Amino acid sequence: MKRNTLMIVILLALGFTACQKEEDDNNNNNLYSATEDMALAENLFSDIFTQVGDAATNTQDSLGKIQLTALNSCATLTITPFDGYTWPKTLTLDFGSTNCLGNDFRYRRGKIIANTTDWWSETGCVVTVTFDQYFVNDYQILGTKTITNMGRNADNHLVYHLSYPDGQFIKPNNGGTINWHTERDNVWVEGENTAFYPWDDVYMVSGNAGGTTANGTNYTFQIVQDLNVLIGCRWIRAGVIDATFDSYPTVNIDFGNGVCDEHATVYILNQPFQIIMN
Repeated sequence: MKRNTLMIVILLALGFTACQKEEDDNNNNNLYSATEDMALAENLFSDIFTQVGDAATNTQDSLGKIQLTALNSCATLTITPFDGYTWPKTLTLDFGSTNCLGNDFRYRRGKIIANTTDWWSETGCVVTVTFDQYFVNDYQILGTKTITNMGRNADNHLVYHLSYPDGQFIKPNNGGTINWHTERDNVWVEGENTAFYPWDDVYMVSGNAGGTTANGTNYTFQIVQDLNVLIGCRWIRAGVIDATFDSYPTVNIDFGNGVCDEHATVYILNQPFQIIMN
């Protein structure tokens, strides 16, 4: 979603000058690769929250006695200790040692291990997430992610603060390593009362991220207007991101006004371009 959008942005951003074609082609390729890596890291990071949140919610509602059929039907959830009063607990999502196709059409293998201090919906709950040979579509995920329930905001919505200071995503086929760090808040604005149907969950996301791509390009992005993310929608429905890559001009991406569609507007040097997200 974001990857395809930003790929188009690259071609636009580097197409303004008619001279120095060879240099522009090199810049095009470098920025293309950098943007692809940044978008990939964002997608992998977001998927971790989805998986852990789904497991924790099922734990709270049924203490893990049902199969996780919503988002990760091929995973086995183990809860230790298996009771309703002992804390902390360890939730282990085991996808097996070979690739398994989930309901979201992603292949996963390995384990996500989440140590949680309390129920997912309790204020102050801290979930520390690590990985054991965990792969998504053959990209290995490393590092430690912390999710903290900050309680309810003035609108009575749960707020989760996400911190991932040391993320690494190893690309398949010796493609290199993406380094990633982020701090953000996910506000759960819709879908809290339908725990076993995650597709209607809506989060408003704010924060920033940065890191280094596999080819050594530094990148940062800032969410300047909260992203509206519906789990059941293929595209970001609204929000604005400012993204920079080393010394290249800042790219501004406006995802729209809340409609679930493929349209977005990209601004480069204050010039708008209408694009279609694949």
